[in-house]
Amino acid sequence: MEQDVVRVVIDWLKESSNIIILTGPELSLESGIPDFADSKFNPNIREFRENPAVREAYWQKIGKLYPVLSQAEPNSAHKAVAELEIICNVDYIFTGSTDGLQQKSGSSSVVELLGSILWVTCPNCGKDYSLEQINTQLQDGKKIPACEECNNDLLKPPISFPGQPLPHWELREAWMKLYNCDLFFIIGAYLDDSPLSSLQTIAAESGSKIAIVNERQSEADNYADAVIYGKPTMVISHIVSQIKKDIKAS
Repeated sequence: MEQDVVRVVIDWLKESSNIIILTGPELSLESGIPDFADSKFNPNIREFRENPAVREAYWQKIGKLYPVLSQAEPNSAHKAVAELEIICNVDYIFTGSTDGLQQKSGSSSVVELLGSILWVTCPNCGKDYSLEQINTQLQDGKKIPACEECNNDLLKPPISFPGQPLPHWELREAWMKLYNCDLFFIIGAYLDDSPLSSLQTIAAESGSKIAIVNERQSEADNYADAVIYGKPTMVISHIVSQIKKDIKAS
């Protein structure tokens, strides 16, 4: 970590009056959870709907990963973000993760931009199921889970598969909040592709500072005011620790 940049970001967090945080898959990966919203992980929506073999392969993959997901715990980055919500002027936390770990860490104002893997919906009758209920069907030998109400087997989590748009309300909420923020803090999230790339554009147009903490480089780094490369678990924990020391000393 470059200490000068870290110090600048710490000062911005302390001085800003309206902070929007965006977290992403790097936090999930550090808790051993794959990116369930990744287009490489999910099938094309048309193929999923039209081909039972595609649905079976998807649910087989989910069934294998369920034990890891169900036992996963928030890591130090999740917990540090939850602390930032308390000690700084954080208005909203938007996340591109779908595993619920940010909420589990204690954060209260979380909006999931890409949906959630933790529940599943029947597109025919609208009945919702927890992923635990779906996993029970899979463990009982069901190759493709089906709705208990209408027997439809096109159930899927409310995650945008390739060929589907992102959830509209959540994205619109992020746009509205970013127009009024003075610091957009991106942690472990990638904004290379549309429409998520629009978030950084809107923040810049509103005059907001943009700070990024990521382990890998991305195109978005070229348009940020400050970039810190490193594992979110290390960087965010350090930043929160320093802010708390500053508060205690003042």
